[in-house]
This record gives sequence, C-alpha cells and structure tokens, in this order.
Amino acid sequence: MKQIACICFLLFSVAAMAIDESIVADSCFTPAACIAKVASVVDKQRGPGQYPSAAEQAIIKKLLAFGDDAMPAIMQLLDDNDELIARVGAVALREAEHIDKKYLPQIVRGLDRDVSWLAPALAKVGTAEAAEIAVKAFLASRSSPGNQEAYAVRLFGTKALPAILNAVKCQYGCNHKTYYLLGDVLARMGEQRVDVALALIDIAEDRSLSDDIRVGVLSILGDLGKPAVIIDGRLMTLKEQQPQLTKAINKALVDIKSQFAVNILVESLAETGDINSLRDIAEFGPIAVDAGVVVMNLFTSMDPEAKLLAVRTLGYIGYSPSIPYLIPLLNEPNDVLLNLVTAEALGRLNAKSALTELTTAADSHWYPPVRDQARKAVELIKTGQRYENKTDENNFGYEYFNFQNFQLNACEKITLKTISERSEQKLYKSKSSEKLQSLAYNTVVLGYGADDEDAQKAVDPDAIIEVNANNIREIRHNIEQVPDLALRVKNGWLAGSNRGEWGGELVYIADNGASTIILDENIEDIYKLSDRYVAVTGLSHLGSNNGMIYHLIHDDTGQWRAEEWLKLPGAPHSSWFVETGELLINTSGGGSLLLSKHGLLRMATCR
Repeated sequence: MKQIACICFLLFSVAAMAIDESIVADSCFTPAACIAKVASVVDKQRGPGQYPSAAEQAIIKKLLAFGDDAMPAIMQLLDDNDELIARVGAVALREAEHIDKKYLPQIVRGLDRDVSWLAPALAKVGTAEAAEIAVKAFLASRSSPGNQEAYAVRLFGTKALPAILNAVKCQYGCNHKTYYLLGDVLARMGEQRVDVALALIDIAEDRSLSDDIRVGVLSILGDLGKPAVIIDGRLMTLKEQQPQLTKAINKALVDIKSQFAVNILVESLAETGDINSLRDIAEFGPIAVDAGVVVMNLFTSMDPEAKLLAVRTLGYIGYSPSIPYLIPLLNEPNDVLLNLVTAEALGRLNAKSALTELTTAADSHWYPPVRDQARKAVELIKTGQRYENKTDENNFGYEYFNFQNFQLNACEKITLKTISERSEQKLYKSKSSEKLQSLAYNTVVLGYGADDEDAQKAVDPDAIIEVNANNIREIRHNIEQVPDLALRVKNGWLAGSNRGEWGGELVYIADNGASTIILDENIEDIYKLSDRYVAVTGLSHLGSNNGMIYHLIHDDTGQWRAEEWLKLPGAPHSSWFVETGELLINTSGGGSLLLSKHGLLRMATCR
C-alpha cells in the first residue's frame, strides 16, 4: 500500500511540475517577463535555506533557456531585498553552465548577504579570483564541510588548488578546523589526488614554514588515501631528516597504505599495546602477515576486546601459525562473540585442520550466529572460496568492527515462569523510591566540551559549539546520584545506576552510610545467583552495543571488587529469575538468554 501511495505522490509531483512549466511557458516570453512572474509564485512557506518550489524551478529552467541574455535578469533577482526571490536568482546561477566574470562582484555581495544555494555559482565563473573566494568562504562557514561552499570548491577541482595551497600555508589564517576541512575537500578530488599529493609534499619539505603548518599538511596527505602513496619515499626521507615530524609522518604513511606502514604499525603495537593499531594492520591483509607474531602476543591479554580484535586481525592477515591457538577459542565459555569471530577467522585462514571443530560448532553451538558463521567457514574451506569484502576500500573500519551484524529479537514472553525476588532483598525505583533516596551517593559525571567555547561564542553567540579532536576537553560534574536499584548484602547494599550515554556505576553502601564505587559501568541489575553475586551491565548507544556480566566478590579484607565473568552478545535491557533458577537476560539484538548458576548460557524459548 505504501508503494502505491509513493507512486501516486510521484505522479502527482510530476504532473504539478508539468502544470507549473505550462503556466510559465505562457507567461515567460522574455527574461524580463520571467522575473516579473517570480514574486507571484514564490512559496512563502519555504525558508531561504530550502530549495525552490516546483513553480520557482520552472521559472529558473525557462530563464536558463534564454542563455547569456537572461543573466542581467537573474542578477536582478539575486539583488532583490526579498531573500526568497534572491534565492531563485542564486539557484539559477548555481545551475547555469557559465557566468561571465563581470558578474563576480554581484555574486560576492550575495554571498555576503548569506543568500542560500549561491556558492556553487563561483565555480561557474571559474576564474582564479573566484576560486580563492570559494576556498575562503568554505573555510569561514560554520556549516562546512557538508554545505554548498564545499560543493563549490569541489566543482573547481584542481583549478582551486593554488588557493587551497595558500590556505594550507595559513595565508588566509588558520584555526582548529582548517586542516580538517581542507583534508575533507581534497580527499574528494578523485584521480586528481596524485597531483595534490605532489604539491603537498613540497610544502611539507619546506623548512621555512612552521612545524605546525607542516604537521597540518601531513594530516591532509593522510586524507588523500592510496593515491598519495606516490610520495611515501619522500615521506621516509623527511622522517629521517626531520625527526620532530615522525608522529605525523607515521600516521600519514599508515593512512595512505604505504609499503612502510606495516612496520610502523607493528612497532607501535609492540611498544604500546594500543589495540587501535589492529584495525589498520588487518586492512593490509596478507601483506601484513609478518605482524602475526606481535598480534599473537595479545592472546595473553585479559582484555576481552584486545583478544577478540587480535583474533579478527589474524584472520584478515592470514597468519596460519595461529590456527592451533584459535581452535580452542571456538568453545571459549566466557565470550560468545569470541566464538563468533574465531569461526570467521578460521574460515579466512582456510584452516582445514579445524574442520572437525568447526563442523561441531556448526551443528551444536548454543548460539545461532556462531552456528551460522561456523557453517559458512566449513563451506568456504571445503570449496576453496574466499570471503568477499563487504564494503569499499574507504570504509574497511565498518566491516572490521561490524562482527555483531546479526539481529536476534528478544522474546516478548518465554515458556518459563517468572520468579519474583523478595521486596526486602531487592529495591527498584518503581516500587521503593523512598528507600532508594536514602541510599543516594556522590559521583562524578564526565562530559566533553570545546576548550575554545568562549572564542567560538565571540564570533557567533547563537552558534552551535563545535567539538572536535583538536579542541575537545573533559568536563567533570559532581552530582548526588539516587540508585536505580539495590540488592541487600551483609552490612549494606549493592546499588546500581544507569545514566545511559552518561555512564553509571556499581556502589557498595554500608549501613553506616559510607559508599564505595566498585565498578564504572551502566548497571542493568544485580543478583544473588545461587552462591554468587553478579552484576548485569552494558550500553547500547549509537554504534556501540556491549554487555558484560561481572562476578562480584567480597574478599577477606571486607572489600568488594568486580571481575569480568561472561561477555554478552548485546547490551542487556531487562532481566529476571525464572522457575529453573536461571537468570533470563534480554539483550539488544542478541536475543533472550538464560544463564545458569554454573555460568552456562543458552537461548530462551519464546512463546
């Protein structure tokens, strides 16, 4: 039914446009007659920033059909004091094939008035002066890079390069966004990026320029991607001669996928253990196979994320010596996502020696996505086929981190009965708000802002404050937090809070009022599961969807601590006990799970 409605709307729109064009054709015999018609058809319901209506577009189309003869009339529209009428002239100029340079001053006046949709007209003038104006407007606009000013610069192509290179050297002034914006527009230059890279490396090698400018240039080189690999030898020479630029040069070499990048990444991983390097290593594929020894070292890490990404990377780079170490991870009981990525990694490694274990996982693993992934691995190993890339070369990160690409719905109801906890043992905000008020504790909420907020407001008091990698700062707010729930334990309470993207914590609150933060995580619930205390935690927000069950331990010193116990396949959004003594956990995208007192997970049966 929706498709029929959409088709009907489209046909209606086309018919309306045809009617508008018919009306215009009867009244637009000359450019002057066309502009006389504009005031009567301008849609007052559309703001200046919106594209013209069908009737206005019909007039624009007719005006452009007159060619250069219509240009004075179009300029008359652009100069009109009514912003909506001026917008019609701006769009006409935007769509024109060519504009004589004598009209450039009028276009600049329109830009100074912030007439919408006008900036691309600069590219239709096409002169060096127009290109410089476009680049300056692009850098000055607070809505860049996703705006008409950016489109104007892209329309110029390499004709704008002299002005862009002047901007790179801060001849028009620089701020925290300059190199980010220039990198964004240059990255879209297509095949012309080779010429851009050659021009930029000349600037990077110029010792008369400040190191700040040269570091900015190097960041732009990275934005150019693989086409800039033509200058990687010169980058290596520059690194030898100018060691103070090493960090920026290394990043550029990695970003352009240089032959030297793998060694840089391996050295960084070995020295710092920074798991962010794993994604970049994986993107190089088999070329980076020698990195396998260092990646394998992360297997000893207690960090589940490091171990998971290490497995994923070993599969992408084809490091076959890892196969014997990967096979046992298919049945790692504490991390179902590790089971999942291991099955795919073994498939990518064409691990014939793992066929027995993969077949068993495909037939009997408790979690359906693991069974599916193991089944695919078995098929590809037996047929000798390879995994297909799911994304283009510029978006490898999406593929690499999108291993949770399954979507299992949580049950609305299950076949097992719910078992309620005693009210004196468990407090929830919905039922025990007053009691929870008495358990309020002090905590810190972290936020982020711009360290140049005052400077941005000085330019435009009504502007939305921009926060980016160059100006971000941490902001700490002390608050009194009333917990969302609490579980009674000896001599006190284990209390939990969940503020979504603003965090949460698990706190022990003694009967004397003293509080101790045990864990900084969003707490979905806290339970006594047989003789074990557990906290169900996690967050699903934007691109993240993480869940973890922590084992809560009261040690010999009388202190509480939390240890990671079981990784969940998605963030928990609700949980409760059922008649089997198991804990039902409903997750975001990961389905409904049942957890036994022994730490075994299985799928719940919906009804």
